[in-house]
Amino acid sequence: MQRQSGNRVPVQAVETTLGILHLLQESERKITEIADELDIAKSTAHSHLKTLEQSAYVVCEDNEYRLGYRCLNLGGHVQASEPLYHAAKEEVNELAEETGERCQVMAEQHGRGTYLYQASGERAIQTDSHIGTRVYLHSTAQGKAILAHLPTERVNEVIERHGLPAKTDRTVTTKEELFAELEQIREYGVSYDDGERIKGMRCVAAPICNEDAEAVGAISISGPVKRLKSEYYRETLPEIVSSTARTIEIKTMYS
Repeated sequence: MQRQSGNRVPVQAVETTLGILHLLQESERKITEIADELDIAKSTAHSHLKTLEQSAYVVCEDNEYRLGYRCLNLGGHVQASEPLYHAAKEEVNELAEETGERCQVMAEQHGRGTYLYQASGERAIQTDSHIGTRVYLHSTAQGKAILAHLPTERVNEVIERHGLPAKTDRTVTTKEELFAELEQIREYGVSYDDGERIKGMRCVAAPICNEDAEAVGAISISGPVKRLKSEYYRETLPEIVSSTARTIEIKTMYS
């Protein structure tokens, strides 16, 4: 559960609707399952689902509800209106083709990282992430690259709101350890994720910054430990991803 800001006034009906959408994002569900998981009356779940169905945001087949195609319209609009997506798409595609791995660009919003675009090379391994997936910044190479290039006050706000939960036994979970790593990222210009969000996977990322040297996003290359190792992981990939990040920065500044 995310920590809520003190001045937040929740609207229960809206929270219930969002809760339903988030559950259906995970998998199809029956009304009783939704009611049980959200701890609401079955009649309440039914009313919300019927409203969503009438608006085409969910569909019902064989008494199971799932997200409707209309949700694509919202996501597609957000992606299409994001300058970073347009500046990074071609570069991410080329990076995936060059490395053969999974490459992606991330931006921060509300203290979480969201994947704006992904491309898979011929050897890429599919993970649980996709375009639109939100992750904790401290547990990913891209997220740490972004945090390292945000004002300290902003980083503290993110930690206060979301904490530093462990995704694996390798995740950074203390503020002291995180800030020490952020200092190294600023010094070397790249960040690493060595099984910190998904065991057995490694990732190298570089920040994408604006004219004020603050991160507007980050780009990464990820793959299994057996392929991302030694000099390739610590030297070759950092040079490649840093060069791509600089190209995207130029495109965002002058597009």
